[in-house]
Amino acid sequence: MPVAQHPDLLVAPVMGADNGVLRLSDELAIVQSVDFFPPMLADSRAFGRIAAANALSDIYCAGALPRTALSLLALPRDSDFDAVREVLLGAQEKLDEAGVLSLGGHTIIDKEVKFGLAVTGVVHPDRLLRHNTPQIGDVLLLSKPLGSGVLVTAFGKGLAADGDLALGVEVMSALNRSAAEPLFDCGAHCATDITGFGLLGHARDMLSLGHCGIELDFAALPLYPTLQPGALLDWILAGAICGGTARNIEYMEGKADYGLHRDDQAAKVLLNDSQTSGGLLVALPPERSAEYCEGVQAAGGAAPVAIGRVVEEHPGIVKVV
Repeated sequence: MPVAQHPDLLVAPVMGADNGVLRLSDELAIVQSVDFFPPMLADSRAFGRIAAANALSDIYCAGALPRTALSLLALPRDSDFDAVREVLLGAQEKLDEAGVLSLGGHTIIDKEVKFGLAVTGVVHPDRLLRHNTPQIGDVLLLSKPLGSGVLVTAFGKGLAADGDLALGVEVMSALNRSAAEPLFDCGAHCATDITGFGLLGHARDMLSLGHCGIELDFAALPLYPTLQPGALLDWILAGAICGGTARNIEYMEGKADYGLHRDDQAAKVLLNDSQTSGGLLVALPPERSAEYCEGVQAAGGAAPVAIGRVVEEHPGIVKVV
């Protein structure tokens, strides 16, 4: 497909872009994104909250402020409309928390329920963060743990308890606003949110310009909280691997260097686990790392975790160490 060309188009539909950005003036650009998917939970209100938080992340990772949203809803004719209302109410809770105005939306008849949002945000063009401009020497920080795909799949298979799912829902429904607010003032060079393509897929998209590589420290990766320590790995060994993760693993073969973990199936699953409403992956100078973490905490979030670095070696490749 042809890529749009315009002198004010600051972020076009390029590989891995989380959003599109158009400059309206020297001091204002709009950031737009859309995301929707079928429910992964039986709790309709929780699903609505997660779907909204997920859609807002594509605005936050640009360092932008989300302002308006339009709902996208598909549903069968015989839907449980009380449950559908709960989805919309859950989404509204997150929009209210983010200070985003809902302007309506569009509904169609479909074979299954799907829900999400088209979101518009604003940013000063000089403060815009792109997804593929890391600099050699940057440290990589992740604002949320990994493992939502494993958790939801494990719950569906009866492996995870209600308490495990409740912990996961809390993480997935948390806004990435606190991780976004200090980005520009702490010297961040780029940011993206970790969603369906997993950590490896989105990290590789950071390298789409091909001038540098990434090294990820597997031992440093934060994992979803569970009632029993180590439960995520146990669930993976028991077969809790969702379809999106399996496709990610297949796609990344030959595109990533797993290092000593090349024969470790559990490691491959966690690195490629398809995330729902995951955290921000941020590249910034290492000397600004502590300042950024303090800024996130001051904004009400948990301190991001350093999980890797940007290197001159193996340009375009993510290597796991």
